[in-house]
Amino acid sequence: MALALVLVVLLAAVAAAREAHGYVAYNTSAGTVAGLLNVHLVPHSHDDVGWLKTVDQYYVGSNNSIQGACVMNTLDSVVDALARDPGRKFVVAEQAFFQRWWVEKSPQIQAIVHKLVDSEMVGGVCMMKLPPIILT
Repeated sequence: MALALVLVVLLAAVAAAREAHGYVAYNTSAGTVAGLLNVHLVPHSHDDVGWLKTVDQYYVGSNNSIQGACVMNTLDSVVDALARDPGRKFVVAEQAFFQRWWVEKSPQIQAIVHKLVDSEMVGGVCMMKLPPIILT
């Protein structure tokens, strides 16, 4: 119950800040604070390849009567936002979409993405339907 109350208060504060400023600025350099609930939000992609639409429909954003998704625009806007704000991070999960997007981009955009990956502003994961591996 206490956690639910904390989440409600947090969401209300975010909504108030967004209404007042048009965006929410976070201090991402403070680190964790002992004795307090430390919440880490990790923006990431999650566009299941071929789940409800074809790969092409997901990528270009067509057939939105099924689901509104345009992976190409998402990746374009994320790279633009990360290039403008070094305090942001993003994780790309679907390498099938990223590979297609990558080969369509100019060498200038590819250089920006290389810089973002080198600075650890962009990361990647592989999502597979396998049981978790526990290292001991």
